[in-house]
Amino acid sequence: MKPNLFKYATSELSQDAIICWLLEWAKPENKNENTELHQVGKLFLDSLFDKFDDKETPNQYNTIKIIKQYKDIDVFCVVNEKYALIIEDKTNTKDHSGQLDKYFKEINKKYDKSKIFPIYFKTGDQSNYSKIIDKDYKIYLRKDFLALLDNPFKSDILEDYKSHLQKIEDSVNSYKTVEITSWNRNAIKGFYLALQKELGEGHWDYVANPSGGFLGFWWNKHQLDEYKIYMQIEQVKIPKKSEESAKRYIPQYGFVLKFKLSSGTKEKVDKSIINKWKKHIINDTPSIKKPRVVRAGRWTTIGLMNEDFIAIDENRKVCISKTVENLKKIEQVLKDKVDTAI
Repeated sequence: MKPNLFKYATSELSQDAIICWLLEWAKPENKNENTELHQVGKLFLDSLFDKFDDKETPNQYNTIKIIKQYKDIDVFCVVNEKYALIIEDKTNTKDHSGQLDKYFKEINKKYDKSKIFPIYFKTGDQSNYSKIIDKDYKIYLRKDFLALLDNPFKSDILEDYKSHLQKIEDSVNSYKTVEITSWNRNAIKGFYLALQKELGEGHWDYVANPSGGFLGFWWNKHQLDEYKIYMQIEQVKIPKKSEESAKRYIPQYGFVLKFKLSSGTKEKVDKSIINKWKKHIINDTPSIKKPRVVRAGRWTTIGLMNEDFIAIDENRKVCISKTVENLKKIEQVLKDKVDTAI
């Protein structure tokens, strides 16, 4: 297999360099250096500005100024001395510490809001972008970059980067074609993204815990007094046969569905609430079982689904439509329990 530079250059700094490199090629003075790369650079700049259909954008690129880490902004680019592009570059991390607001306010000191073009450039995956969109940042995803690179060009660097991104894309979509017990973390993300789309709600993320953490998906939340009750799918270790007798619930495919209580604060859920719901959620519902241990905390498991909610075909591959159908039936179980809560 041909060695790929981006097998090793995996950091956000490497991605910063690709972004800056393409913007550099878009400069008019670089047209004669390599006409093809100049065109790709211009198309890249076009694809960034095309995200802003509500603003005036440049008709041509006369001057392009690129600055890395200006005021901590990953990539800051000024086009025609008038249009200011803020590019916050992310691979597998997320925005934090109010950085997006901070960058916009900093650039707004010099440029009018109508001439600022903030981009959240994301080639990894995350559950939700609503807070970023609320800050008026446009989302530029891996699929956008792959669409740009789906053109004939002669560049080992771009070919390597395209191959790198396509490998991630294929890995995320592998939940459709790979046996469920062989899924990697990207396949689980793809599965959760598919559930999120089909259910029309939900959130997923990595959850750290003393056991090593897991990728979880939670949805169907109900606010009750000072606490919430909701459903959560967890990726779990499939126990060895020698361990099965010690387990109350044996996950067949490496996932378990839990009914959870949350205080919504830093305080633990009150034990009286836990005891009440532990009885109520299990009462008259044979498919919901008691957890082996119930611990009072900010998040507490009060029930487990003791049935296969993930639909698998004869090749041990997941069927999303049937799985969603199963989950909607279980959603209704919880809704009915909420409606009849004492």
